[in-house]
Amino acid sequence: MQKWGMFLSVLLLTGGCSALSELASFRKCEFSFRSVQDPLLCDISIADKHAFSDFSFKEGQIITLSVLRGSLPFEITANVEVQNPGPGMAAVNSIQWIASIDDMEVAQGTVNDRVEVPPNGGRVLVPILIQTDLIDFLEGSNPQTMLNFTLNLLNAGDQPTQVSLKIKPSILVGEQTITYPRYFTLTEEFSSGN
Repeated sequence: MQKWGMFLSVLLLTGGCSALSELASFRKCEFSFRSVQDPLLCDISIADKHAFSDFSFKEGQIITLSVLRGSLPFEITANVEVQNPGPGMAAVNSIQWIASIDDMEVAQGTVNDRVEVPPNGGRVLVPILIQTDLIDFLEGSNPQTMLNFTLNLLNAGDQPTQVSLKIKPSILVGEQTITYPRYFTLTEEFSSGN
């Protein structure tokens, strides 16, 4: 709480009343996973795959060659819904994020687009593109985590996977970027059929 007080004081001293109001409203917003879309493995869509046998021979070759080269690129877009229950506009200029699967960090990045959420129940979807190389995790200390996640994406897994996304907003006050002092964490259990 002390960090939050210092954070607000800095904003007031820098003349960021409008930004302060927008961030204060953003702080009261409700965040949730809305959906995931466009899962790609080695640039091959796996959205319509339900078993390893659904991959064509050519797709299998592409994945095999990628693994032999020591890489297994994966990307997916996580759509985070932000709902503003308050009476004022909620806004931030950027959002830092960290994606984890079963408490293992797999990627991080920043959404550099301004996000504005209208008041009184307004909702906005914030797409977050998560890109990682699964080979690093399949060869790492806990390959079962990535194997379970991949199987769940293919609707072939029997162990649920916990996916979490930590987000930390920033606002622009004049020419200075002020970052919120802590992360908000969203968690979703992901299993076959989801």
